[in-house]
Amino acid sequence: MASFGLVNRAVVFDPELELESVRELPGKDTMLDIARRFGESARCSSLIQDSHGWCFYVRADDGRKYLVELSYVATKGGASIWVLSCSRCAGLRFWEWFRSLTANTDRELYLLDKGVEFLVSHHGYERVDT
Repeated sequence: MASFGLVNRAVVFDPELELESVRELPGKDTMLDIARRFGESARCSSLIQDSHGWCFYVRADDGRKYLVELSYVATKGGASIWVLSCSRCAGLRFWEWFRSLTANTDRELYLLDKGVEFLVSHHGYERVDT
């Protein structure tokens, strides 16, 4: 799995969101746009709300499936903090279940960079050096 920290100064939650009590987690419209943009070059699933944020599956040109997820973390210092992550899903290839899925693959990083590029250029996010 690969991930990047991001901030957005235009989206601030005051008071801080209690994520367990909200019906719909923040970031849905942003992820819909990212999925649409990914869909121009790869097959994407519909949007899924999980317990941490919004995600979708991407079937990349290497034939493998990846999970792209945007999670809201907190609002601090006048900006909201987010994490965009991408992880490769183990497929039906027998050997994939016995090797580590924690190592970053080039395709994970490529898809993650593409997602970060969309967030920065179209939604006002900024990358955070970790």
